[in-house]
Amino acid sequence: MKTTPEFLPRATAQELGWAQVWAQCRPVSVAGQAFRRDVLGRPYRPGDEAAWREAVEDLRAVRAAAEADGTLAERLCQALAEVPDIEAMLRLLQQGAALRQVDFFELKKMLWHGREIERALGAGGLSFSWWRTLDWERLLRLLNPEEELVPAFALSEAADGELARLRGELSRIEGRIAARKKEQHDSLRTRYGRAPGRDGLYVWERGEAAREVAAEDAELELVLKNRYETVFRVVDQADVTAMRARRKDLLTEIEEREVAVLAEMAVCLVQEVPDLHEARTALARLDWTLAKVELARAWGGSLPEWVTDQPWRVAGSWHPAAREAVEARGGVYTTLDLELQPGVGLITGPNMGGKTVALKTFGLLQALAQYAMPVPATVFHFQPVERIGMSAGDGQSLEGGLSSFGAEMSRLVALLTERGRALLLLDEVARTTNPQEGEALAVALASWLCETEHTAWIASHFPQVTRVPGVQQYRVAGLRGEMLERWEGEGGGAGDVLARLQAAFDYRVIPSDRQEVQRQAVRLARCLGLPEDLVERAERVLRERE
Repeated sequence: MKTTPEFLPRATAQELGWAQVWAQCRPVSVAGQAFRRDVLGRPYRPGDEAAWREAVEDLRAVRAAAEADGTLAERLCQALAEVPDIEAMLRLLQQGAALRQVDFFELKKMLWHGREIERALGAGGLSFSWWRTLDWERLLRLLNPEEELVPAFALSEAADGELARLRGELSRIEGRIAARKKEQHDSLRTRYGRAPGRDGLYVWERGEAAREVAAEDAELELVLKNRYETVFRVVDQADVTAMRARRKDLLTEIEEREVAVLAEMAVCLVQEVPDLHEARTALARLDWTLAKVELARAWGGSLPEWVTDQPWRVAGSWHPAAREAVEARGGVYTTLDLELQPGVGLITGPNMGGKTVALKTFGLLQALAQYAMPVPATVFHFQPVERIGMSAGDGQSLEGGLSSFGAEMSRLVALLTERGRALLLLDEVARTTNPQEGEALAVALASWLCETEHTAWIASHFPQVTRVPGVQQYRVAGLRGEMLERWEGEGGGAGDVLARLQAAFDYRVIPSDRQEVQRQAVRLARCLGLPEDLVERAERVLRERE
């Protein structure tokens, strides 16, 4: 039996910053949070287009309704936050297990707020194919037979005559006990000038004459006597003792009857389990959809578009973590714009020019899109893939005994041999070995990938990769000459390096028809403060090679 390939392997998710982005989409209900966990294992893959479009259209409809009614999303979220997860109770019902009153309370709470949510959806003009409309009134009446519906749950005497009789007798006995105790305490007050304390005790200090009288009183029982005080307990009269015994029996009978009534109610609800389960899932899915709406609002993002015979198209996109970091230091973030045909793309450019961020942004957009989530972009058209894989960083493993090159090759083996059409993001492949062999491997990899079903975007500094037939070429626009010259003229290395880089770099990714790689590393090293005589030596080496 063939297994489905892992859509987003852990190492790739870590490279993309997936956990931080996924954490920003937070349902408010317990069931919604469980739905979110389940969704993580079920991305929309090739063949799931109809289900994907339904999810995106639901998101679009809720977003439009929330924009039309500024309080709708807030009201729905407030109600959803009150909805308990009844999944465990439904399992108990199916198994015929005993239920507690708290289980019925949670069920009633779910029904109460579910009805409220359905009314809000109707008022907002929203309807979904997966929404499960229940006979809310009838189900609430099963738990609330009194005329007035209330959100709380208590076993109603109206639902069971025997329970009503037992509770009525208990109430009467407790009333008679209270009345007889009051009579007794009033009588004792008359005799001793004060009533016993709330604990039913009389305490007399040494020397008080009442101690001797109390010792002969049949209604008082000595419980403590020492050199300082004497303590007596008020003894129940015979009829009170009998009523207390009956009260104890009644409490046992009431408890047994309540268990029986709960069991009868559970039997009535067993046939409702399938519908209740669908309603619980629908409420959770609505919560997940609202969480995506909130994420889209927070980002100011857009909804992706699934395409089949068209290229990937990206406009105005950003990586949330990278953008936050740039703007936190006062920089202006450069968004990614790109059109990539299925096949192999190559991005070249100077170090620190944003190639890795471009790869990660592209991969993040793809992952979000295949979960039918909003994307941080103004436009994102994508073709679905079976899996996403990224190789970046040196990955040196001390525990595994692998060098940087060994670790990189191990990652590539896993990415290239796994089944299923993939989107592969390969950052500076084979840079961890000697340049001649590394370039040969990078050229061979690009050529080999052109003959597969995969789509890959490769970042590289190797010039020969630009000459591979069929590779779509892009480059980072690079360092702005005038800014670089000004920086060099100032001697480099001083001040806020990141701010200077931000000003000197043009981070746009643009199409390229050059079969060469930009050479700006030595100039950049000078600007970053490398000793001038060292930089001059590097420049001489380059001239000699040319």
